[in-house]
Amino acid sequence: MDDGKLTVSRRERKKKETKQKIIKMAMYLFKNNGYDATTMDRIADEVDIAKGTLYNYFPFKESIICEYWHKSVWDLKFQLLQMIQLLPDTKTRLLKTFHKSASELFKSKQDIYRIYLSYWFKNLNNPSLDEKLESGFEDVFSMIIKLGQHSGEIRKDIPIEYFVKHLEVTFLTACMNWLSDPKMFPLEKNLEYSSSLFVDGAGTGSRRPKASSPSKGSKGDSPQGRLL
Repeated sequence: MDDGKLTVSRRERKKKETKQKIIKMAMYLFKNNGYDATTMDRIADEVDIAKGTLYNYFPFKESIICEYWHKSVWDLKFQLLQMIQLLPDTKTRLLKTFHKSASELFKSKQDIYRIYLSYWFKNLNNPSLDEKLESGFEDVFSMIIKLGQHSGEIRKDIPIEYFVKHLEVTFLTACMNWLSDPKMFPLEKNLEYSSSLFVDGAGTGSRRPKASSPSKGSKGDSPQGRLL
């Protein structure tokens, strides 16, 4: 390796280490002093870096929490991808994914992630923050949709990206409702309702048209499952 590449490698490693120090210290201060009471100045002082350096990494406090959220989801994502491939149908995959994700993410950091969700919904339609507002579940939800389409449970005439965004909002809304009012929106039931509405829709089924039987001698198309 030449000197130039070695210098870049060291610089990148140093930046990564500094970033992790900032996140670790910020989360410690948020937990012990409270989010509102913790200032960017205090974080910079504790990490022993200039305030301008801190803002180069994180322009505002919420961006630190966003980064921490993404790391937590990343650590969970591969478990979810393995799990859903072993489950029998779309509804089960969704419900298990919702339950495991909520229990893993919110079991010990509810106050911090309540801030993340509030920020996420507040800036949902802010195009300048689009990349930062990705929940991290895109790959997981995309696989669930693709498996459902392959089995005929989910329609194919709507882009996968639409389904993924819909699931993202559905899941995070269910979590936000629970965090805001656990008695009115108990987590288990809230996630069950969310997955059921996505797969089965809101109708009772009484007005859904019955599929016509193929005439004798004709070959019917493979049945497609309804999603909405």
